[in-house]
Amino acid sequence: MKLPFALIFLLLSFHNLAQKEVPKIYQWSEVKWANPDTIYAVSFEKMKLDSLPKELWKFTHLTYLNLEKNQLAQLPEELVLLEQLTELNISKNKFTFLPLIICQLPNLQKLNASRNRIASIPNQIENCTHLQKIDFYDNIIEDFGTGIFQLKELKTLNIEGVMYGTNFADELKRKLPNTHLLLDPPCKCLN
Repeated sequence: MKLPFALIFLLLSFHNLAQKEVPKIYQWSEVKWANPDTIYAVSFEKMKLDSLPKELWKFTHLTYLNLEKNQLAQLPEELVLLEQLTELNISKNKFTFLPLIICQLPNLQKLNASRNRIASIPNQIENCTHLQKIDFYDNIIEDFGTGIFQLKELKTLNIEGVMYGTNFADELKRKLPNTHLLLDPPCKCLN
């Protein structure tokens, strides 16, 4: 009776070690004077910012950055200094295009750009070779470009709330066969 219990305990211990430790997400007010080497996740959510503070760029170990619900319409070139970033949330801002600087984040795995006014996706998104999840929910995307079809690790693409035709829906399913697509029914008026 003791042997099965010991094996289960041992397996659970290995499972817990194998899981990634999720970093604590700090609000900007908590960390702006902190040691940048100790901070891995920062949120600017609901701060009504139209630009980012220059002090942010010293936090080069960030893996998570939440910019949700602000007034941002562009991102500065300094974003490339956050090359460890794996998750970026720019949802509910004022973006009319996906900022090209995002395409220079080599380790990005999750991108939430939902609820903006994004009209086109740059081909350079293919440079984000580790992207696994993209959320473009409720945008006005008219041009998806070709780069999105080159993302070999893409597991989930959400384009609910984006109007497209049946031809594009078929092309999307054909070019991204291993990607879980979240789509509204296509509009036959767009063919």
